[in-house]
Amino acid sequence: MLKLNALGKLSLIDEQGRDFAPHGSKARGLIVLLATAPGHSRSRGWLQQRLWSDRGPEQAAGSLRAALSEIRRTLGAHRALLMTSRHAVTLDPSAFELVCEAPADAGLGGSVEAFEGVDVRDRAFETLIGDLRGRALAQWAQRRKAGPKSKRMVMVRSDARGSPAADVGARLLQNRILGALRQIDDIEIMDAGGAGDGHGVASSDGAPQSILLIRLLSVALSDGVFLSCEIHNGRKLWSDNASVPGTMAAMHDSASLDKLALSAVEHVMGTFAEHAAIEGSGACAFVLERRAKDLFFRLDKPSLINADRLFRRAFEIEPRGRYLVWRGFLRNAALFQHRSMSFLDDAPSVTELAVEALRHAPDDAIVQTISSQIEYVHQGNLRTPLRMAQQGVERDPTDPLGWALLSNALTTNARFEEGYRTAGHALTLARNGPYAFYFEHFACMAAVALSEYEQALVHAEAALRVRPDFVSTRRYEVALNLLGGDTPNLARSVSALRRQEPDFTPAALLDPAYPVNTLRRLPMMQTIAKSAVASVGGS
Repeated sequence: MLKLNALGKLSLIDEQGRDFAPHGSKARGLIVLLATAPGHSRSRGWLQQRLWSDRGPEQAAGSLRAALSEIRRTLGAHRALLMTSRHAVTLDPSAFELVCEAPADAGLGGSVEAFEGVDVRDRAFETLIGDLRGRALAQWAQRRKAGPKSKRMVMVRSDARGSPAADVGARLLQNRILGALRQIDDIEIMDAGGAGDGHGVASSDGAPQSILLIRLLSVALSDGVFLSCEIHNGRKLWSDNASVPGTMAAMHDSASLDKLALSAVEHVMGTFAEHAAIEGSGACAFVLERRAKDLFFRLDKPSLINADRLFRRAFEIEPRGRYLVWRGFLRNAALFQHRSMSFLDDAPSVTELAVEALRHAPDDAIVQTISSQIEYVHQGNLRTPLRMAQQGVERDPTDPLGWALLSNALTTNARFEEGYRTAGHALTLARNGPYAFYFEHFACMAAVALSEYEQALVHAEAALRVRPDFVSTRRYEVALNLLGGDTPNLARSVSALRRQEPDFTPAALLDPAYPVNTLRRLPMMQTIAKSAVASVGGS
């Protein structure tokens, strides 16, 4: 009897601990598809469409035969596990057991992944494996619900040295970090006092705890305040520092302080995600949310589909408003990127998701900021979204997405200079991160509203260098080239946009149904309207 564990690195282990899993990526993917199939059986055609969807039928059939041969060779004495016929491929259910157990090395230093290392470069497979991974983690989490729920705890130790400005800096940094962490319901926060460096211990009710210690140091200097932050769990996991102005007002508005706080929050959350193997269902929902966000920013259809499924499963495990509002925001992104939401699973409308999210978590910062965008895009409201975005940023000033959505709310309320400054703050927080391109887009929109067209092009080009398929920014590039009468660059940007939208012409920017809501409200559209129409004949 072989044992296949859905969690951790893919393996087929016998009673002596020997691994009989194949090494080839397609063969490993084939094992997973069969092990998770109803009756552990799939038709040859179904398997070919998931593992070789880019090949013709004959070539795909030959590739399947090669993968089956590899599996038989690797199984050796256990080759009877694999049963084949002219039409189907099956794993003998009497010869293996599919289990869902956290691997032994997934304690404080490890993380849990379902079907780890099973990576096949095929879009059909990538869509399916994301769903299978989410199901495996959700099933594991459901089984753990019966046990004592684990706790996540953060202890904070703050040290201020020098003038009162140092104390102000320490308090501001601490408030920024803890304000963001409090958005995570299950995190318990306490003053470290004389505590040590943070170790996992048992709570009074017997539930395991993951404990992190955050050490803050603030030192007053002649020209400002030096801030340092460290994270410990028995050893130092991370540290960083920043220099900020010495006056209270300047310190409060300091992007450097916010960025240090954001980095600390991300490392705390990342560490807790790595501890998910010893934590309960809430921890798994938390992990699913992080993976879903990563997929969201890829923006392609398979990634958005998988992200939506992960957010949905996170909500099933732990019903929290933020998972609902992200599903609404994801549909909003699908509408702008792909001009359609039809490829996503049926769900309540975008507005209904936002309303339900607010019912579940009216004080959650991300629920408020994302709901502000949904209210503007789908209801046409201007003032209410501004208030919601402002409240969200006040609750969590470390989130660049909150600042970006606030910048859009300010822009649509004709507060153009403030909108651009706010977009710049979001970009500063996100700079050098994997999603900076997304925040360059908000800076581009705000610069256009401010009539800083050259600067808007700088932001657009920065976003498109990283993500040339980001159509929201490409549309602004088209509009800016129309405005500037730059015929060669206009032709280039139109051609690039047609790779995603083959039927695009600049006149589409004037269509009320075309997804450029904010752009249509700006004065520049009156200027470029004639150019857009005139360019149709030459496009």
